[in-house]
Amino acid sequence: MSIKFSNISISFLLIALLSFNLSRAQETISLSEAISTSLKNNFDIKIQELSKEVAQRNNSWGQAGRFPSINFSLAQNNSLRDVNNPAAFLQGVTTSRNISPSVSLNWILFDGFRVNISKERLENIQIETEGNAEIVVQNTLQAVILGYYQVLLEKDRLGVFKQVLDLSRDRYNYLKLKREIGSAVTADVLIEKESYLADSASFLTQEVNLKNAIRNLNFLLTNEEIDKEYIFSDSLNQNFKVYQFSDLADKMYSSNANLKKEYITQKILDNDVRLAKADIYPRLSIDAFYSYTSDRLNLERANISVENPIISAQTSNAGINFTLSFTLFNGGRIKRAIKNTIAQHQIGSVKVDQMKLQLTRDLKFAYDLYTTRVKLNGIAKEREDASKVNLTIFNERFKTGVVNSFDFRDVQMRYLQSALARLQATYDLIEADVSILRLTGGIVDYN
Repeated sequence: MSIKFSNISISFLLIALLSFNLSRAQETISLSEAISTSLKNNFDIKIQELSKEVAQRNNSWGQAGRFPSINFSLAQNNSLRDVNNPAAFLQGVTTSRNISPSVSLNWILFDGFRVNISKERLENIQIETEGNAEIVVQNTLQAVILGYYQVLLEKDRLGVFKQVLDLSRDRYNYLKLKREIGSAVTADVLIEKESYLADSASFLTQEVNLKNAIRNLNFLLTNEEIDKEYIFSDSLNQNFKVYQFSDLADKMYSSNANLKKEYITQKILDNDVRLAKADIYPRLSIDAFYSYTSDRLNLERANISVENPIISAQTSNAGINFTLSFTLFNGGRIKRAIKNTIAQHQIGSVKVDQMKLQLTRDLKFAYDLYTTRVKLNGIAKEREDASKVNLTIFNERFKTGVVNSFDFRDVQMRYLQSALARLQATYDLIEADVSILRLTGGIVDYN
C-alpha cells in the first residue's frame, strides 16, 4: 500500500505541526506577572539597586567629615652594637630594644561649614541615585508593557491569517469537489490553489513574527529560556481613558522621573557652590597625641663593669595643638573655583528650563497622537466590522456562483487588511497611552 501526499497536504501538515508546538508546554502569564518578573530579574535594575546601596552607605556624617580621625601605631626597634675602639667609652657588644606605642587624634573643628554642606550633598547624591533607579524602572516597565502587547498583537494577527487561510482552504476544497463532478474548470481550481498557497506562506511568516516577539519578551523578562512560550491571560482590547491636557501637564511637572532627577542634580550643583565658598573661611583644627617609649639596654657583653647590666628606661610624651589657618592669597584659585561652580549651577538651571520645555512639547505630541489614535481605532473597528459582514455575504454568493473567484479574493484581501489594520490601531493606541503615562510618571500604576 502506498500513501501519496500532495503539496497542499504537506503544507497543511507543517502548519498543523507548528501550531501544535506553539500550544504545548505553555504556562499562563499576565501583564502584572510579566512586570513583576522583569522588575525582579532585570540586569539594569540590579545594577541600580547596588548603586543605591553604595550611595546609602556614603550618606553618613563620618563620610562628610564630622568626626575626628584617630590613629594608633606601634613600633619596635632592635639593634646590636659591637665596638672595638680603645678610644670609645663603651666597648664590646651591646644590644638594645625599643617599644613605642602611640595614639594621635586629628579633628577639624571648623572648616567653613563644609561638613554640613558635604552631608547635605551626600543626601542629594543618594536621592539622585534613587532617581536614576526610578528612571531605569520606568524604562523597563515601558519596554515590558509594549513587549507583552506586541506578543498579543502578533498572536491576534496569526489568528486573522489562520481565519483567512481556513477560508481559502475551504474554498479550494469546494472547487476541487465541483471539478470532480464537472461543475468547475481547472483554471478556477488553480486560482484557488494559488490563493491557498499564498495564505499558507503568510501564515508561516506570521508564526515567525510571533516567535520573535515571544523571544523579545523573554529577553525583557531575563529568561534564559529565550524560546519559552506562554498562554497570555490579558487581551489586546481594553478600555481607554479620556485625558485632559492641563491635568497631564500638572502631573508631568510634579512626577516626571527625568525632571525630578534634574531638580536633584541642581541641588547638588548648589552644594558645590557652597563648598567652593567654604574655602573663604578660616580653618580650625586640633591635634592631640600620646606616646610611650620603653628602652632596654643590655651591657652583659660590654667591656664595662656595672652593678646591673640591664638598663631600662621609660618615656611618656603627650600634647594638644590647635591650628588656625586662613588663605590670604593663592593666585585667585578660590575665586575662580567659586565662579566656575556658579556657572555650572546656571548651566543646570538652563538645562532644567530646557527639559521642561522639551517635556511640554513631547506631552503635546503624545496627547495629540493619543486623541487621534482613539479616533483611528474607532474607524478601524467599524471598517473591520463592515468588511467582515461583506466577506460573509460574498462567501455565500460564491457558493451559489453569483460572484467569481477574483471578486471574492478581492473582498477577502480587504477583510485581511482591515482586520490587521484594526489590530495595529489598537496596539498603536496602547503605545500612545503608555507614552503619556511615562511622561507623567503614572506608568508605575499602569497595571
